[in-house]
Amino acid sequence: MTLDLLKIRYFAKIAESGSFTRASRELGVAQPPLSLHMRSLEEYLGVQLLNRTSRGVVLTEAGQTLLSHAQAILRAVEQAEAATRERAQNPTGEVSLGILSSLSPILSVPMLETCERMFPQIRLTISEGDSQTLRAAIDTRLYDLAVNLVDVAKSASVPLFDERLYAVGPIGAFGAGRKQITVEKALALPLIMPTRRHGIRVLLERQALMLGRELNIVREIEGLASTKAAIRAGLGFTILGRGAVYSDMRQERLAAVPVSGPDLSRRLILDMPVDHPPTRAMIEVRNILTTVVKALGEEGHWTCLP
Repeated sequence: MTLDLLKIRYFAKIAESGSFTRASRELGVAQPPLSLHMRSLEEYLGVQLLNRTSRGVVLTEAGQTLLSHAQAILRAVEQAEAATRERAQNPTGEVSLGILSSLSPILSVPMLETCERMFPQIRLTISEGDSQTLRAAIDTRLYDLAVNLVDVAKSASVPLFDERLYAVGPIGAFGAGRKQITVEKALALPLIMPTRRHGIRVLLERQALMLGRELNIVREIEGLASTKAAIRAGLGFTILGRGAVYSDMRQERLAAVPVSGPDLSRRLILDMPVDHPPTRAMIEVRNILTTVVKALGEEGHWTCLP
């Protein structure tokens, strides 16, 4: 037998109440099992802990020694329980979230604001990168979560949304009132594109191949901000997801129109390391991401997936 917590709890209640009857009532345990527990405890310790009298029980010297330790142990257990519940209700810790560069401008701020409001003890770090960089960071567990393209998804990924593609040019490039552009005309534009390691380039080259065309790439630029600056300077056009160009459209820094065609959208997923149990903080950040994605979907940025 070991000095288990249940026997300590029973002993402390009997000692503090001074009566098996009162202890039995407060604990909700019948007196015979209580007596058996106390006898077992005394046999294990090899000392008498309680003197039974007609008026109740009186602690022996050994019993008083054990009671002082028992009360300290029970207080420590209560504190441990309270701390654990507090941690469950208010998760803490660091969570690293990678976001595809073209989506980071529209996702990062609401993610940070919502996380800070709901769980101020979670430290959320957001990094952006291309699809291959995010994939490698998940594989090496550099990031806990990543919003990435379905093309590089692994088995642990979860579909998030489908995002429509837009042709992007300088202000006035598409004329007033134009609502969309055909995929054939979009591919024929003098395009500024990233290198072939980027998912959107792969998607467009695949579409061009299906149509028997070639992409009219006039410049290659790595980096969303640099690409937008080149477009504003009149050096060409590009094709991006709505999220990457939405703020530029609203502030009239760039012009953008949807590209027509059933296949001209890209699927985004939430990627996570395989065989890596999530922490409570990671779960809450994942839930926040789902909420933010849904809210932006309702604003028309993309089509959310079940």
